[in-house]
Amino acid sequence: MLTPAGWRSLLFSSLLCTGAWAKKDKPSYKSTKFDFIPYNVNYFEDSDVILFAEDIDHDIYRSDDAGENWEKIERGAGKMLELVMHPFHHDRAYIITEDRSHWMTKDKGKSWEEFTTDAQASIFREALTFHAGDPDRIMFNAMDCTGIFCEELVGIS
Repeated sequence: MLTPAGWRSLLFSSLLCTGAWAKKDKPSYKSTKFDFIPYNVNYFEDSDVILFAEDIDHDIYRSDDAGENWEKIERGAGKMLELVMHPFHHDRAYIITEDRSHWMTKDKGKSWEEFTTDAQASIFREALTFHAGDPDRIMFNAMDCTGIFCEELVGIS
């Protein structure tokens, strides 16, 4: 037999369960179809901004609403070799191209600045190596190829 306090507890817990079942909030989703498989999909930390690479036409796509809508980034379009996220400064990313001009963002991909290097990015190792304490100190791993032989180079910013 339940005491009055027991009945109150039972009634209160029943009301809580009923309220949870009656809640109408449902997650929503939107599907976007691409003619390719996105790879190297990256969120900028603590944001809804996503970048991914597309390996057929060598383009980069960006979403600022957690993937509901996408836009192709025109910087480096068709020449992307690698998409690199800065591991220590979470607003920055880099588009390394097959040429000597590359692109960087400091604002999660809202705007992009071009930077040039003296040689092409290395295809034998990751193009960028980052300093953990200073986001502006970056080593660029490059190569200088003559014929079938390539010399590995490193540039420092």
